Amino acid sequence: MQAWAQGADACITVKRLTFLLAAMAAACACAGAASATGNPFGVSVVRFTPQTTPAQMRAAVAAAGGVVVGDLSAIDALAVVPRSAGFDARLASGRSVTALFQDRLFASDRGADTSLRGGRSSEPGGGALSGDLFADPWHDLFQWDDERMNVPAGSRRATGSGSIAVAVLDTGVDANHRELKDVVDPTLGGNFIPCDDLKALFGLGVIDRAGLRDCRNGDFEGHGTWVASRIAGALNGFASNGVAPGVRVGSYKVLAAGLGGLSSWILSGLVAACSDPRIDVVNMSIEGYMDPSNPFDAEDYLLFTDAVDYCRERGVPVFAAAGNQHVRVNRVSLRLGGRLLEGVGQVSTGSEGIATASPGNESLEDYDYRGALPVPGGVPGVTMVSATANAIGSAPADVPLRWRAHVGARDQLAYYSNYGSRVDLAAPGGARRFQIPGYDGGDGDVLAGGWGSFGALAEKGLICTDPFAGSAFNSACFTARGAGFGWLQGTSMASPNAAGVAALVLSTRGDLRGRPDALVRRLAATANRSPVNYMGPNDATNVMPSLDGTACATGFCHIDQAHAVGFHDAYGAGLVDAAAALRR
Repeated sequence: MQAWAQGADACITVKRLTFLLAAMAAACACAGAASATGNPFGVSVVRFTPQTTPAQMRAAVAAAGGVVVGDLSAIDALAVVPRSAGFDARLASGRSVTALFQDRLFASDRGADTSLRGGRSSEPGGGALSGDLFADPWHDLFQWDDERMNVPAGSRRATGSGSIAVAVLDTGVDANHRELKDVVDPTLGGNFIPCDDLKALFGLGVIDRAGLRDCRNGDFEGHGTWVASRIAGALNGFASNGVAPGVRVGSYKVLAAGLGGLSSWILSGLVAACSDPRIDVVNMSIEGYMDPSNPFDAEDYLLFTDAVDYCRERGVPVFAAAGNQHVRVNRVSLRLGGRLLEGVGQVSTGSEGIATASPGNESLEDYDYRGALPVPGGVPGVTMVSATANAIGSAPADVPLRWRAHVGARDQLAYYSNYGSRVDLAAPGGARRFQIPGYDGGDGDVLAGGWGSFGALAEKGLICTDPFAGSAFNSACFTARGAGFGWLQGTSMASPNAAGVAALVLSTRGDLRGRPDALVRRLAATANRSPVNYMGPNDATNVMPSLDGTACATGFCHIDQAHAVGFHDAYGAGLVDAAAALRR
């Protein structure tokens, strides 16, 4: 746990609240590393009684000396910045106010797994790219994930309909990318980062020092563009075809490149998406962890719960990443803030609640997620999607003997993916070829060549240009025909795969539109149950050095190769299957 002051009225403890760009640097298992970050703008969230009108909410905030910077009135809340002493006390004196708490920053980080970073190259794998690289013979190399989800067979029945729209809540989408220029609907979505309000309140210097340098529309990270291309990338001969290339995408920019986003930005985008009757599916490749014992975190979690309920009441299913810490997430009933919640995801309180640790780290504090609540994936009503790998590649001698026995095994739970009874479905997310953490992966354990998951990237986004992402492997981002592409890995890649299959189903099964439970039941009932998982949890006892000789002082640096995670904990109902889900 880590504590710090949050304004004049509270000192809040936050459980490593982490923003997930699940593949921020293409070779990172978790681009949002375990970190606790404060809210740099002093934004608070005010909750009101359900009978309070939006006008009454705004009037109460103004009378107390605050400024509204985020409209969550649809779920009885506003995001505000206090501008006078005694704001909290004056606001709390009103009968309509039920809670006041600091907004949370889902903070972008560079990842716990820094042994292998993605870089930028025009020649991934050592060969110059040409147009032929995107032709049919290369499909298995670039889009093995489609094969595993049975998308080619399903596409004979449907490629999606323009009447179906998927909301991508992310870093924005590069609508000018050749794979997306005819896909992104400019009438859907918007930018939910209140830069103008924050600049007016604090000035450009304060905003810049806080790291909020991304206020424009579009994608200056690359993550949102990749997610959108996986859902609906154009079927144009390039190997970044979307799962459902005939559907539309709405870009809901809720995360700033290099910074992340406040809860209120994310929830404003979620509420807006579900308020639009044209949106049929929401994808959130975002991850945070909250501490249920902290009353302020509890209020924030309940706000997420109410937003998801709002979506489901309007018939919109929400898909989200399971998380990249490789911890067990149990499905529990939990009383929080006086409310009993069913179907909550909570990280195990045992050894499987410790994330994969870096070798040489003598403290597990930064990796301890025990008892935390994953957000939004573990929020009741959200479909949590775990990630699978392509296959276990031929391993050199320095890869552990027990693991070499499984070479060729396909569709393994990815070594970074969370797992557990809260997982609903699995989908491909990519992984390094040996399917173990990079520092135990052997020489050349890279993502390029069919190991990572392939998609479109913003050519000038941070994933492609950030110097911290550079490495000798140079396999993350490259350009071809004037556009950016790359191999990534993460549960951020798995979630849009599942959401894309959901969009395909809705395009042929009109009876499932507006019925999120029935849609997810369809995906679960038709999921592929044939994979056999050999991937185990993190090994709490193995303190052997990593392959580069760095000591593992605490354990948890290695995978337990003797005790595999069970099928349902790894895959939920199974691996999504487009063709089976589309059969009548």
